[in-house]
Amino acid sequence: MKKLLAFADTKAGLVVAAAAVAAVALYVAEKKVRDAGQAINPLNDNNVFASGVDAVGAKLTDNERFKLGIWIYDVFHDDV
Repeated sequence: MKKLLAFADTKAGLVVAAAAVAAVALYVAEKKVRDAGQAINPLNDNNVFASGVDAVGAKLTDNERFKLGIWIYDVFHDDV
């Protein structure tokens, strides 16, 4: 334990500690960017735009399970 504390008290120890903090910060930032990217991904059914359109459609149609794609299909296909 004394050797670890002695190492931490050197310039090399400071560099190692700073690198560890930077690595954790980069990991957290990358994870947040990836999550934000999924929020606007057009292939994600739960993206912010689809969720917003579906919420407005649910209010207008009184159908809490409203999906725009299903509604468009139903409009053009009268086989239901």
